[in-house]
Amino acid sequence: MIEHEEERRPREHAAQLLTAAAYGTVLVLAALPLLTPAEVESGVGWELIAGVGVATWIAHLYAEAVGDHVRRGSALDGAELRRAMSDGLPILLAAVPPGVALALGRLGVLEPNTARWTAVAVAIVQLVGVGVLVGSIVSKGRARTWSYAAATALIGVGVVAIKLMLGH
Repeated sequence: MIEHEEERRPREHAAQLLTAAAYGTVLVLAALPLLTPAEVESGVGWELIAGVGVATWIAHLYAEAVGDHVRRGSALDGAELRRAMSDGLPILLAAVPPGVALALGRLGVLEPNTARWTAVAVAIVQLVGVGVLVGSIVSKGRARTWSYAAATALIGVGVVAIKLMLGH
């Protein structure tokens, strides 16, 4: 069966949003283990995670502008820029929950090391959530949905492990 353009658009939009969410979460997750408890306590931790989210979102906008310029031979117009900003919003949002956990460490609500590992756990849960959404879109079975969730989390944690091994 051939999919018509109208049937593909919602799926393509969902794919764009899930791609941004996964990418933003993995980048945030890669930065979290590098933080020290002292950086969490001083506030540098949540600032770094916010910076990762904002910088990645801006990089996404730039990449979209370059790609669209090549595809169409013209720069993004206002509507396309707003679409790119909206499609990249999950990148920014991926930084918020781990950033809140780190802010709780800064405010003394959580012990700094507890805040750091809470932020890591939150980011892993976010990856599982992305996997659940992907699984629910591409498969009909509940077991397969959870398989996607587990695989997404494992791949994300694997990317972080590789980053940490290469970075140290």
